[in-house]
Amino acid sequence: MSLSFKHRLWILLVLAVIMAATRMSHFGTSALLPDASLAVFLLAGVMGLSAGCLGLLMAAAFGIDVVSAQTSVEAGWCLTPAYFGLIPTYAILWSAGRWLARRHGDFPALLSAGVALAAVAAAFVVSNAFWFALSNTVSTMSLADYGLAVAKSSPPSLGSAALYLVPVWLAYRLTHSRHATTY
Repeated sequence: MSLSFKHRLWILLVLAVIMAATRMSHFGTSALLPDASLAVFLLAGVMGLSAGCLGLLMAAAFGIDVVSAQTSVEAGWCLTPAYFGLIPTYAILWSAGRWLARRHGDFPALLSAGVALAAVAAAFVVSNAFWFALSNTVSTMSLADYGLAVAKSSPPSLGSAALYLVPVWLAYRLTHSRHATTY
């Protein structure tokens, strides 16, 4: 997908705003939407945003977390050396999105959804592996206990990403099919 600088800038801004509006809660609450970050980074790749835009989104995520750490104790304990694990985490998602964008016409919807789900799952595993290896907050847990704890949070994390990805995909498909029939 070849977009003008202006369109890429708008997409970047919209994705950053969505991330900022949802980054306060991993899984959501009755008052907060779940974190859209995993979907945002995948969509950044799908929409053809450059590696420079990926870096800007990563910087925005970090800025949001620093601000959140000033007002929320829970957010503050995320800023450990393990935080650097978000770099490969988000790069996995962006790369998968770029890969999907280059092949969007080649795959049926179910296969595209499978690739997106696999990318979100891989990012989730990488992020949690860094957290286990470099964060002092889980140092008393065995790898097996940590794996069980992570397994419990995996479905909500995948579901949170799907909450954002499915409507975007449906909107794309509806828009794309409508344009295809008008030509």
